[in-house]
Amino acid sequence: MKLQSLCWPFWALSTLACAAVPDDGLVFSYKDWDLACNKSGQCIAMGYSPGDGIDGISLGLQGEAGPNTAVTGTLMFANLGGEPPVPPVQLVIDEVVVGTLRDDASDFHVEHDQVLALLAALPGSTQIKVVDSRGAVRTLSDAGAAAVLLKMDEVQERLGTPGALVSRGAEDEQLVPGPRRAAPPIERPPLVENRPEDQALAQLPALRQALRQTLSGPRQCPDLQDPTGALPLTVERLDEQRVLVATQCRANSFNTANGYWVVQDQPPYAAQLVTTEATQFERRMAQISSWQKKRALDDCSTLSFWVWNGAQFELWYRNGYNRCRGFRYGAWGMPTYVR
Repeated sequence: MKLQSLCWPFWALSTLACAAVPDDGLVFSYKDWDLACNKSGQCIAMGYSPGDGIDGISLGLQGEAGPNTAVTGTLMFANLGGEPPVPPVQLVIDEVVVGTLRDDASDFHVEHDQVLALLAALPGSTQIKVVDSRGAVRTLSDAGAAAVLLKMDEVQERLGTPGALVSRGAEDEQLVPGPRRAAPPIERPPLVENRPEDQALAQLPALRQALRQTLSGPRQCPDLQDPTGALPLTVERLDEQRVLVATQCRANSFNTANGYWVVQDQPPYAAQLVTTEATQFERRMAQISSWQKKRALDDCSTLSFWVWNGAQFELWYRNGYNRCRGFRYGAWGMPTYVR
């Protein structure tokens, strides 16, 4: 999903401010619907088939911050359970065929008039289903839709305006806040090359002790509680005085989570924890990444990235709200946090 993150200056009959979403984004769930927004004011409302099965559908309704912005719709079919749909696929609301969904290869585009029909129907008690050419029927739940769409209106500060999704009124649409200005890109200074002596740091009990002191309890990285250390530490040089130290903190049949610390290369080491939920360090990009499955089926996961800015590893991307409903990697990919 393309992100747009500009907040235009104040002009007459233009936006007054930027949408007031917390810096770390917002997630809201009620019954079969979820809402995720990032600090730019971009939001996506996500509805699912009723129940906890893995062979249903999910509808995403995405809207940008600002006045007179259109809501776009995408429908996805779970791809880890059940048979895939055979186009054409029709959208049916209360037994009335609203139209045919446009096949976009991996998902289906919901046309503008179909989005309007859905927005009109969802806040009430309604029956929404999609039917493919074989007659296979899948149902979209309306349970929770009204609360989620109302929350989206609230977050984007369009309550009572003609462009509201639920609570429409006659308030001035031009006063709806626009998206927040994008932050400048993070500068990534080149890393200093690894030194032969750096690996000797990994053998020092005092370094392990410095790492342990940053943890909230023994359940975080339990191997570090053993002074001898069954699992090795790895060391990557960052700059003339600091290194990145890592060790495995947790592992199961479908996940491995590593801890990463920025450490001075001399005692007392002054270890600073970045995360205990990382997957790998990508030296070429000076980046720590974390991709953690929530269950073995791999239909929901969390994804985060931290970048070295010359002083610390700075979080610049996080996505972790997807429901486990049979969509490979999760149905929707819009992050709740983008720097």
